[in-house]
Amino acid sequence: MLDDLRMFLRFAAGLRTFLDRKMTLEEARRIHADSFAQRSQSFLTLLRGVYGAAGNPYRALLRWAGVEYGDLERMVRQDGVEAALEKLYDGGVHVSLEEFKGRRPLERKGLYLQLREGSFDNPLARGAFEVRTGGSTGRARRLAIDFELMAYDAACKMLNHSANGALGRPYAIWKAVPPGSSGLKNALWSIQLGAPLAEWFSPTPISWRPDMWKSAVFTYYALAAARWRGCSIPYPKHVPLDRAGEIAAWLAGKARASAPVVISLSSSRAVRVCMAAKEMGLDLSGTVFRVGGEPFTAAKQRLIEEAGARAFSGWAMAECGPLAGGCANPSACDEVHLFLGKIAVIQRPKLLADGQSRLDALYLTTLLPSAPKIMLNLDTGDYGVLSQRDCGCGLQREGLTVHLHTIRSYEKLTTGGMHFLGGEFVTLVEEVLPKAFGGSPIDYQFVEEERGPESKVRILISPRVGPVEESKVVGKVLNYLASRSRGDRSMAWHWQQSGTLSVSREEPAATKDGKIPHLRVVRL
Repeated sequence: MLDDLRMFLRFAAGLRTFLDRKMTLEEARRIHADSFAQRSQSFLTLLRGVYGAAGNPYRALLRWAGVEYGDLERMVRQDGVEAALEKLYDGGVHVSLEEFKGRRPLERKGLYLQLREGSFDNPLARGAFEVRTGGSTGRARRLAIDFELMAYDAACKMLNHSANGALGRPYAIWKAVPPGSSGLKNALWSIQLGAPLAEWFSPTPISWRPDMWKSAVFTYYALAAARWRGCSIPYPKHVPLDRAGEIAAWLAGKARASAPVVISLSSSRAVRVCMAAKEMGLDLSGTVFRVGGEPFTAAKQRLIEEAGARAFSGWAMAECGPLAGGCANPSACDEVHLFLGKIAVIQRPKLLADGQSRLDALYLTTLLPSAPKIMLNLDTGDYGVLSQRDCGCGLQREGLTVHLHTIRSYEKLTTGGMHFLGGEFVTLVEEVLPKAFGGSPIDYQFVEEERGPESKVRILISPRVGPVEESKVVGKVLNYLASRSRGDRSMAWHWQQSGTLSVSREEPAATKDGKIPHLRVVRL
């Protein structure tokens, strides 16, 4: 209880300072420019804290690789951050998601460390409030909100909204209330963006359950404190996923009143809203969707544009917030600019478990001492196209020249010893199956279920799609998978012979944070 009281006092003090600070676009530019100019020193400051923390697993890993702080400092000063990270990677300094989440010990030849959930907490950061991730990649994890980092992220968001013509417009969110991390952060960021929140829709209600009452207290306090200081945050409205029509109607009303809204939500929720608008005959012209949390694909973009709206994308991780902002002149619908004052990203070829599939995996490093979690060459579980180009948009004019697009997870199905990448199921769910059988990208989902020694894969199809012939669905999936490569053809044949695939007429399952993954693995 004493720890909870200390946390509340830190939260109250940090929130008061945050709310009193009204950021301008000029200040946001200065914050970003300063962080970009100081990124090498920020990184070294962060790593100095790692070397000074006796129990930090990165310290053990760096010393296992024979790298002392002085060695690291020389590498960064001479070659730059990314080149130093590449040398560290080649020396074995990188961490998998399973290790980062504390699900697997850190094992290298001559090194063994048992890890836990908080092993990679930043010893320099002092969080004011604990929240949890959405659990979209597994068990939800504890995080800390740091108001210094919140202010930095507000600057990044302001630059992103400015570049995409969304700054200063009415703003709304469809994001979860605490203990989820996204809703409260976005509500507070809206104040810094100069567009106080018009509505906060939440897929989850505020709960006073014994394990959640502290989150309710913090939420109510944040709402009250904002009002006391003249920064209104509306009370969250519980709108479950199956009531997206309520949000579509609200957005259409704003569009009719010549006050179209910018709304931040996951890409699958944006699809739900636009589908509801189509069914209800509503026009969302002028509405802007800021989407993230899941792959943003051409299929989703088409549905949004058919409703009269437009969208721009982002890339983020719950553990460290926004990583990149949407390009206003994209070569792919999900193209983003990396926030290089905050992170560094390198790519390395990754050979997957089948011994055949190779892709350019993304390895992420945090640079700011205020980051709640330290990431040092963390395997994000994603791959994509990383490049530099002159796009001419506002984010490039801020010096953000590194682009990333076609961001996909390489999570895979491994049933029967066969390995199909998660990216292949994005195309199946969003393009192949809707085109063949009707429905939308949120009406299909693949689920691998491990039942003892035997694993099966079910294709979930929403009842909204209408009658389908199950054998044709299975055949379409197998034919698509077989068309990818000779190795995939063999794996698809194996699935066909073993009867691995089946069809279930039920709604695709959403995570606690309301995202609908294309692919789920269930341990039964």
